[in-house]
Amino acid sequence: MWKCNGTYFSTTHVNEIENGTASMEIKNTAPSHTCVYSTSTLSGNLLKGAFFRLIVRGCPHKKWSSACDRDCPDCLNGGICHEGTGECICGPGFTGQNCEIICGVGKFGRKCQEECKRSGSCSGYRFCLPDPYGCSCATGWHGKKCKDACNADTYGPDCRLKCQCQNGGTCDRFCGCKCSTGWHGQHCEKSGSGQYYSTRVRAGVRVINRTIDHKQLIVSPNSEKFSGDGPVRSVKLLYKPKDSSAQWSSIVVQFTRRLSCALCPGTPPPSYVQAATLSQTTMRLTWTPPLNTRGINKYTIEYQQMEPPSKPKWIDTVDGNETTKNLKKLKPSTRYQFRVRAQSNVPGKWSDLVTAWTFSDSIPPAPYNVKVWNITDTSAAISWLVQEEHAISSVIIKYKIYGAATHTDVREINLAEKPTSRCVLGGLQAETPYLVEVLAKNNKGESRPNPMKELRTSQQPQGDQQLLMAIMGSVSVTCLTILLALLGLFCVRKNLFQRRRTFTYQSGSGEETVLQFNSGTLTLTRRPKPQPEPLTYPILEWDDIKFEDVIGEGNFGQVIKALIKKDGTKMNAAIKMLKEFASENDHRDFAGELEVLCKLGHHTNIINLLGACENRGYLYIAIEYAPFGNLLDFLRKSRVLETDPAFAKEHGTASTLTSQQLLQFASDVAKGMQYLSETQFIHRDLAARNVLVGENLVAKIADFGLSRGEEVYVKKTMGRLPVRWMAIESLNYSVYTTKSDVFFPITVFSGTPYCGMTCAELYEKLPQAYRMEKPLNCDDEVYELMRQCWRDRPYERPPFAQISMQLNRMLEARKAYVNTALFENFTYAGIDATAEDV
Repeated sequence: MWKCNGTYFSTTHVNEIENGTASMEIKNTAPSHTCVYSTSTLSGNLLKGAFFRLIVRGCPHKKWSSACDRDCPDCLNGGICHEGTGECICGPGFTGQNCEIICGVGKFGRKCQEECKRSGSCSGYRFCLPDPYGCSCATGWHGKKCKDACNADTYGPDCRLKCQCQNGGTCDRFCGCKCSTGWHGQHCEKSGSGQYYSTRVRAGVRVINRTIDHKQLIVSPNSEKFSGDGPVRSVKLLYKPKDSSAQWSSIVVQFTRRLSCALCPGTPPPSYVQAATLSQTTMRLTWTPPLNTRGINKYTIEYQQMEPPSKPKWIDTVDGNETTKNLKKLKPSTRYQFRVRAQSNVPGKWSDLVTAWTFSDSIPPAPYNVKVWNITDTSAAISWLVQEEHAISSVIIKYKIYGAATHTDVREINLAEKPTSRCVLGGLQAETPYLVEVLAKNNKGESRPNPMKELRTSQQPQGDQQLLMAIMGSVSVTCLTILLALLGLFCVRKNLFQRRRTFTYQSGSGEETVLQFNSGTLTLTRRPKPQPEPLTYPILEWDDIKFEDVIGEGNFGQVIKALIKKDGTKMNAAIKMLKEFASENDHRDFAGELEVLCKLGHHTNIINLLGACENRGYLYIAIEYAPFGNLLDFLRKSRVLETDPAFAKEHGTASTLTSQQLLQFASDVAKGMQYLSETQFIHRDLAARNVLVGENLVAKIADFGLSRGEEVYVKKTMGRLPVRWMAIESLNYSVYTTKSDVFFPITVFSGTPYCGMTCAELYEKLPQAYRMEKPLNCDDEVYELMRQCWRDRPYERPPFAQISMQLNRMLEARKAYVNTALFENFTYAGIDATAEDV
């Protein structure tokens, strides 16, 4: 009995079976015959029958396109032409446009970058590639388990290829013919130097003759046009295959000769391809055209269901101006992959693949593998996993004190904006039991309740309180005496202060600058100018500020956590203020920081201004409160191998943070700095200690005391500088630009940059191209981005927009670019507390 996809269609009588083999002939095969065929006896178990899958190309041999009117390229080494794209699908072990490149033993992939680690030669592996290729063993192997080596005269996937070596060549089962000296070619049939591969022109590609007048040569690297000084006497064109180690070939055109380009490359791929889900069956694809849109007449979109895999489909835009396309009639709760290319006289290059899920047609299941653990006495961490195939858009976290009727807080985390599987809860009560519940949410609603997890916060440290009580008890009499003295001093000073306080300082040009604080305005006046420059800031009333705890302190200023009331809403804030004996320069810089905050406006990845208040001649600046403190301390607290070795070894991790979260911090910093650079501000002190961690672990750039709203700033005064975080031009010439901020060592957050080196050694070695070595847990791609940021010439460093784009791409790839797993001889980045501030 024969079945196609489980449906009966024919039988073979027992008398027709010869030598134990039943045969079925399918005549005039067509794509409709593509099917999984099965056969078994009428009374037998279906699982004991035979199964095979038949693949039928939609086009005749060596033809492709929707009309099957285009010629396929010559696919070598067993490659098969794709009927929809005309590309060669290369078997495992081969790659290249025509499958002409041999990866070598045990390697495969588009760039031969993958490797069979368990078996060095890919023995026992079966590879399934897009139709019409199907599945096969790796090159050099065949058999049911792909463990049988090829015979002496065969090679390639499933050993289907014949070597047929000539002129003394020998057959290698992994790569084919190995030619003797003086011969080359697939079968060693060509004489001459064997230092190059034969090149085959791709069949079916239309040959376009274009005339290029070389009297004026215009080159467009990096999208910026440059013209040579004329007149141009000759043109030398260098060319070689992309991503190849072959030698450059050249052609020289003299004076008025005209160059005919026979094989012009296609247009570059579109960029910023994004897929947005509109419904259960519709997605919208958008993209940015290539920089050069000349000749583009349309775009082709390829989309394909990923799980289970299906054949790709294609749809074209109406014209070359359309950069948006709605894809309809998709399946609910299904992940698709998309790519786009421009079409002109020749097909352009495909964009990178993007993936997205259609909306679900049912409510999602609850998150699973939910874990809860303490971080401090007032904070805890939660981790979870969700099932991808239900279009889950957010995770809802509810928690309450054990026994309470209502929830203490309900937090919703948008996974579309910030993919994460971990959250930190702050502001908890010490030594208190909590119940935590985690729900999933999609377009249909919330999941069913999940079993609650119990959590008990740790005990509050008592050492500081006991010490404070001891001190208070021993000096109580002294305090009473001092209190009386201070009361007298306060009465004297009270008469010296007015509602407005004015400071005057001498500028470098000899002008006196006056700082005046009024209710709602900050006036910066230079005496020779007839008119002041008022700067309006949002006003906070003194009575609307309730001070709580000191959270930071320096020589001349301090930061206090406070509860403020703004526009009728109560919120936490950090209040920055100067100490009583701060200098005039400190007051000037403090007022300058308020000016910077006012001009910057609002952005998610900077600490934003909430308001300012003037009281008794002193200025108070209210900014966003970051519950997790600065990024440097936060990351050092995550070094769980130092804080809780037992936990680290049990879970095999060196950090309480994931690779995605560490990379997200870098992305947040890049986005904030991109905003600063676009508003023409130079930070001048970008370091992890000046980045704060807000709600949902969002990194925010802070401390704008050294910031300047200029494209180029030259420091002319003396002062302590953050040498280990500074660019070369800033160290040598005191010149600061946005590209100086780019020099920031972005992936050494938890360590001291150039730990173990003195500032004098840095001055000597940095101009000699010395840079930090790659951390052991850092991916090569991330380190290459670091090296680009550390280039000597500022104009060669990437802009923050490019850095942000690269980090976002890494986040979307969901690869462990920063390895947090414990490995042998694991060590953290070094810390030198004596060198932190210089």
